[in-house]
Amino acid sequence: MKGVLRAARAGCDDTDVARTARTVAVVSHACVLPANQRVYAELASRGVDVHLVVPRRWSSEYAPEGFDAGVDPELGGKVTFAGVLGRGRPQRHAYLAACGSILARIDPSVVFIEEEPFSVAALQWSRAARRRGLPFGVQLAETLDRRLPAVVRRWCHDLLARAAFVAARSPAAAALATTWGATGLVEVVPHGVDAADERPMPDGTFTVGFVGRLAPEKGIEDLLDAFQSLAIDARLVVAGDGPLRDRVRRAGERVQLLGAVPHASVGDVYAMADLTCVPSRTTGTWEEQFGRVLVESLAHGVPVLATSTGSIPWVVGTTGGGILVPERDPAALARAITERAADRVGTAALGHDARPRALASFSMPVVATRFDELLARVSSP
Repeated sequence: MKGVLRAARAGCDDTDVARTARTVAVVSHACVLPANQRVYAELASRGVDVHLVVPRRWSSEYAPEGFDAGVDPELGGKVTFAGVLGRGRPQRHAYLAACGSILARIDPSVVFIEEEPFSVAALQWSRAARRRGLPFGVQLAETLDRRLPAVVRRWCHDLLARAAFVAARSPAAAALATTWGATGLVEVVPHGVDAADERPMPDGTFTVGFVGRLAPEKGIEDLLDAFQSLAIDARLVVAGDGPLRDRVRRAGERVQLLGAVPHASVGDVYAMADLTCVPSRTTGTWEEQFGRVLVESLAHGVPVLATSTGSIPWVVGTTGGGILVPERDPAALARAITERAADRVGTAALGHDARPRALASFSMPVVATRFDELLARVSSP
């Protein structure tokens, strides 16, 4: 950790330059994936001068050997690639670059650090922005007021007190931003999803889909236990990878493991499903934050069955597109699946009716408008 902090501080300089209006620098490890650049491409199409700064290479559970960052074609040459220390560690990576020099070249009116305020990258880039007299903001997806190391809590509180804005990914995250000391604008700016064609009602065996990491906190074990107890004809399609992959492989004939599926092909998984299940569990250090799978599924007209944890109830309540059950309760999951399978037409109608509400709240143009309005307020003279 100390080595990462030293690299973070070394990467920032304090040269001062003038700013231009409506030019936004966005620093984001998530934007190594072109799919996560879509909201910024949408902003660029509206005339905002958007420049991304992303790690040159990243790694994940799905690609532990690492992969090169991609670029959304609509962003053209507006992406800067930089080396990082701590590749694959969302909160602990640091940029091996002169942050101030990068900001001098971009010459933004505002900097958005799409990282949590307790991350090393947020500390690094917020210092660079402050030294150049640039207003900056951070994202907050975190919803748990969890214990952080004392030094991290101090810099998180100081960073939020100095931030011009916080883009909170849910109302719970917005409330936490205030609790943690935010004094600037705090606005709910959820993650956006692309509009998708509504899938036709499936036929054949009633199918439940799961998309996500195969890890204990994602509740896949509860879903597998629920399927073992089902007395109906149903199947489970699992798209993802992680430490519990072998448990999924051994789950029996009714469970199909697809493995890691590229984001561009995830829509094919939703198209198979009558229902998407998000059985997340709260732990001492994590709870489901935004739940992007929820809105992706609803954008395809597929209703969701999810546990009542984190920001899941907010998404489901906003769209009306799902059923909530207690977490860590396989029996409740099994009952809900059985009830939905008994009313397959009603289940399809639930997703169909929720789809326009999901797009009205979480589609890429809607989210881009919220973000654009927030940035305009911050960068106005």
